[in-house]
Order: sequence, then C-alpha cells, then structure tokens
Amino acid sequence: MTTASAKGMPMRKDKKSAVTAGKNNADTAAIILIAILAGIPFLLGRYFEFNYPDPFDSASNVYSAQHILNGARIGVEEAPSAGLGTLLVNILGVRLFGFSEFGPKLIQAITQAVAFVLMFVAMRRIFGKFPAAVGVIVAAIYTSSPLIAKFGNVKEQYMIACMVMAISLLIMRQLGGKWWLGMLSGAIAAWAPLFKETGVSAIGAMGLFVIIQPIFKHRTWKQTGVDIVLLLAGAVVSIAPLYIWIIGWKVQMALPFYFVWDAIAGLIPKPAAAQQAGNYVSSMRSAMPFSEQWPKVLRYYLALCLPVSLALGAIIAGIGKMIMGLLRKPQLLSAGTDCDRFLPLLAVWWLLDMGFVWISPASYEQYYLPLTVSGAMTGGYLVAIYRNKLARAVFKTKWVVTGIAGLVLMVIMSWHIFFGLPRSPYSGMKYPQKRNGYVQRWQDVSQRRSFGAKGYWEQAGEYIRSQTQPTDKIYVWGWVPGVYLSAQRFSSSANAFESEMHTRPPQQLEQVVDGLLIAFGKEMPKYIVDSRKQHLPLDRFKFELWPYVPQGFMGFQKGQFLPNDPQMVAEFEKQWGEMTRQKFGDDEARRFEIMGKFRKFVREHYQIAQIFGDEIVFKLKS
Repeated sequence: MTTASAKGMPMRKDKKSAVTAGKNNADTAAIILIAILAGIPFLLGRYFEFNYPDPFDSASNVYSAQHILNGARIGVEEAPSAGLGTLLVNILGVRLFGFSEFGPKLIQAITQAVAFVLMFVAMRRIFGKFPAAVGVIVAAIYTSSPLIAKFGNVKEQYMIACMVMAISLLIMRQLGGKWWLGMLSGAIAAWAPLFKETGVSAIGAMGLFVIIQPIFKHRTWKQTGVDIVLLLAGAVVSIAPLYIWIIGWKVQMALPFYFVWDAIAGLIPKPAAAQQAGNYVSSMRSAMPFSEQWPKVLRYYLALCLPVSLALGAIIAGIGKMIMGLLRKPQLLSAGTDCDRFLPLLAVWWLLDMGFVWISPASYEQYYLPLTVSGAMTGGYLVAIYRNKLARAVFKTKWVVTGIAGLVLMVIMSWHIFFGLPRSPYSGMKYPQKRNGYVQRWQDVSQRRSFGAKGYWEQAGEYIRSQTQPTDKIYVWGWVPGVYLSAQRFSSSANAFESEMHTRPPQQLEQVVDGLLIAFGKEMPKYIVDSRKQHLPLDRFKFELWPYVPQGFMGFQKGQFLPNDPQMVAEFEKQWGEMTRQKFGDDEARRFEIMGKFRKFVREHYQIAQIFGDEIVFKLKS
C-alpha cells in the first residue's frame, strides 16, 4: 500500500503538471491567434499610411513642425493649425526622421500598438479572454479602416491612444494595481484633449466612475480620495511643464485646457487660438445648418453599425440586468462582478464620444474614429454575457447556434469596411464603383508603388522644388499643405494654408487676405500655387486666384482663364459677384469682393507657369 502510494503520488503530480502545461500552451496559442487577427488590420492600416502621403492634415502638421525646427517662432513666423499635443508629437517625429510624414506616423503606430495591448489586458481582467479578443480586433479593424482613418498622423488617432491607455490603466489600478498606475492614468488622460478637445470624454467618464465607486461599495471613501489625488497629481505632473513653457517663454499658443477655464469662470484671458477654435464651430454652423448635418451623422452611424451595435447592446443588457437584480433583491444594488462594475465607465465614455461628433457640422470622417474604439471596449460586456450563458448552459446547442448567428451578423455588419461602400456616408451620393474599403485602398497603394503614380499636388511640389533653391519661399492657396512637403519649401507667410475662406466672417477673411499681402510685400513668393480645392460648404464657387471663366459666361465661346484685360476683369468681377450674391447671399458676395485684392496681386506680379490637374502654379514675373 505504501509502495502504491509512493508510486501514485508522482503520477498525480505529473498529471497535474501536464494539465497546467496544456492550459498554458492553449493560452499562448490563443494569445498568438488574437495578436494575428488584430495585427493584420492594424498592420494593413499602417502599410496604407506609410505608402500613401496625406496632402491635408498630416502634411500641415509636418510642415509646421519642420518650420519651427528651422527657427520659426510660433505665432510669429509660423501659425500652426495643429493643437499643442499634435504639434509636439510632429516636432519629435520630424526631429528624429526628417521633413516627412514618416516620423509622426511611426510614433502614432507605436502609441496605438501599446494602447491596444493595454486595452486587451484590461478587458481580459474584467470581461475575460474571448470578449477582450473581440474588442481589440474590432478596434484594430475600425481605427485602420480607410473609411474613417484618412492617411494617418491626425489628431484623433493620437487622442484615441491616450484615452485607451488612460482608461485601461485606471481599470488595472481599480483591480488592485499599484499606486503608480493611477498616477500614470491621470497623466496620460490629461494629454488626450491636447490633441483634440473631445478627449475630455475619457476624462469625464473616469471622473464619474471614480466618484461613484464608494456609493456602490466597490471602494471606500478613503480609497476614492487616494484615487482622485493620484489622478490629479498625474495630470499636474504631465501638464505643468507645458504651462511653464508657454507662459515662461511667451509662446503664442493656447494654454492646455483653455476651454475649461473659459467655460467655468473665465479665469484667464481667452487666447487668440481659442477664439479661432470657437469661431470655427460657430461660423461653420451658420454655413452648414443642422438640417444638413444630421443625415451625415446618421449615415456614419450606420456605416459603423458593428461597434455601435455592440456598445448599444451592452448598455441595454447592463440596464436590463440591473433592473432584474433590483426587482429580485433591492438591497443588493452594489452587488455584481467586475464585469458589471466597469460597464458605467465604458458606457459613459462611448456615449460622450457618440455625442461629441455633433459638435462640428463639418462631420469629417475622422471625427468618428473615437466612438469605434470606446464602442468596441464597451461591447466586451455584451460578449462576456454571451460567454457566461454558454459556459453555464446545460444544453449548449441553443447558445452555440446563437454564437454562430452573432458571428455571421458581425461579418455582415463589417463587410463594407473591407470591400467598400456603394454610397458616400458624407454626401449620400452613389459612387461609380465601391470605395473606401480595405480592398480599394490596397489597390490604390499597389498602383502607386507599381507605377509610381503621384497626385497633382505632388507633381506641382516636385516641379517647384526643381525650379527653386532651398531658401526660396512659396505660397499655397487652399488646404493642400502637401505641396510644401513635396516641394520641401516654406511659405512667405506665417499662415501657410487656408481652409475656411467660405465660413469666416467677411471681416475676418479680409484680415487674412491683408495679412498675406503684407507678408508677400516683405518677401515675394517665387511661386504661388492655387490648389482650387473645393471647401466647405461644398456648394460654393471656388475662390480662384486666376478665375477660369466657364463657357457661355460673359459671352465666352469656350472655357478659359480670364484675360488680363482691365475692362474684362472689371466686368467679370461685377457679374460674378452679383451671381454669387443671388446664389449664396451678401456675406459670400462680400468674401468674393475681398478676394479681389488677392486676385489683383496675382495678376500684377505672376504668370501661369504650369498646370497639374486642378493645381495652378504661378511664377513670379522677372
């Protein structure tokens, strides 16, 4: 008997070790599979970004960063359109990797990768491995989706990384993590609004969550006090150096969280940058009424129906579970698992992201990026409920079928993300063929790489680069800052680009035009590029620097550039101005009149050098 026991003990230990080793191997295999499924769309998104230059937001960020690194003073020689956080990240990226988009895009890729790892760890702690896998895969797919991701290096992407890291670190801290996790969470959360003001959605959700923890008996009041102190301390430590830099060095930029001070009590004077931000929303609202905005928002909600449905389903399920619990045992209001405990944190975050897209009537596609990530993270609760039902069910067939049906539904909901949309969510217009899917972006990038295809703005920039010296200055009218990157040249004016010519109040547009002409008087641009880009609202006539007169107007037999004849110019200004007034009102007619100064300047000092599609390159006369 003793011999049998002696023989049996090692056998039982070996069996237990084998089971443990098998479980560990299964966990490792699962993690690898999840990493692959999330990594494929993530890497595809980065491949698209690195191989497709952005003529718009990213280019403007990089241009401002390089100009500042070359010695331009912020607010004096350079008026960046980027927020403080975006500008600093771009300065770092350009400083490390040169005058290109590569550095900032690489930093974005690294920060998002770290954020997704933390997101998976946090979701696994509260929901389990399977819900965490679904959440991180959905987030990776949608943040890389050509439908809303643009070309990378946009403020929303950096903001998302900060919000995800802050929320995830807070969850780890609340589940017994070290004190420094709370402080780090506050420090990172404070940076989210430095990229875009709507980053306060995560801060608002975190603040509300921490405050209600003692009410639901999840934390004591003392622990909650410590949590609040840690979050605030982290925020102060991370933000204070920026206040010292801006105030101490008199940098002409809005202070961090200027909008909070202004909204609460007006404790400090409102910076010029803050005034411009407020004017942007109000002027855009007057030009694009709510009747035009709400169909766009709903179309984007529909296009992003998978993360929206996951989050909405999670909230409904959570409310239903709470009501059922109260009906059965009202005294157990504070009861519940970690799964239930953290739902309010994620749900409030998602609801705020959903609501913040309504702030600006512009409704650009990248505005919808944040709600996909918070939606994916919130949706983990719904997946966790299903997983628990399946695990506890005696007869699992019903739940297996439900799971398969749910998977098929998720594929259907996201099919257009991969294979393209037949209509534009922005305008509602039908495309000639499907667009904005992973498949279409892959084809676009492949064509660029195979045939060296380049946009007209790139061609215009390369032409200017070949015709000028590095010290020569240029100017690009409109919102195509990519020309500067392609040309590797800087602007004669601190305001190097313009996108609000149709939404600025006329008196403000006049200040912009007068400022440009004063800057040009000090240093004439060797070349001026008229991007002739259509700006919001999209129904307006383009403010061209040298008008192209359409066939039939003023008796022209065919479309052509307006002849540089004083009488014809005067007649054109009169007739086109009157037509603008009839179609778009007095303010737009006044804007056209103000732009006449710029048109006159170009006629007198420049001549058409080259035309690249819509890009008209003007050369300074000898």
